[in-house]
Amino acid sequence: MTPKFTTPCFIHKNTPELRKKLEALGYRLNNGKWMGKYLATFRIKETKEWRYVASPEWDLQNNPDIGCSIDCGTNEEKFLAIAGLRTDTDKYQWFISPEGCWCYNKGYDDISEVSLKWRKATIEEVVEHFKD
Repeated sequence: MTPKFTTPCFIHKNTPELRKKLEALGYRLNNGKWMGKYLATFRIKETKEWRYVASPEWDLQNNPDIGCSIDCGTNEEKFLAIAGLRTDTDKYQWFISPEGCWCYNKGYDDISEVSLKWRKATIEEVVEHFKD
């Protein structure tokens, strides 16, 4: 099953650790190359697959989703939280309690196994929560 990510984004860094975390979320490297100082997530229009690319700054504009991508600066938590947003699972998602507490779900595919009162954070809430 193809992951159903929701939001393209990019970060001004490229490390083996970040690439490994993107792959753990379900992304695949698009071009097989790790060069470039930026990492960007995007959806291939023809296949609807989500991939990531390591890109030099000048080539970032060739990313098909750059117009709607969120620039995460160098904030790794923000980048991974946004890159991880998806509709087909609750795993690796941020949740908010009715009291406003934030919790990262790294173990449950379905959060209803934990609590029906928690809700998945929206993209706007994630951006605000992880702002620089």
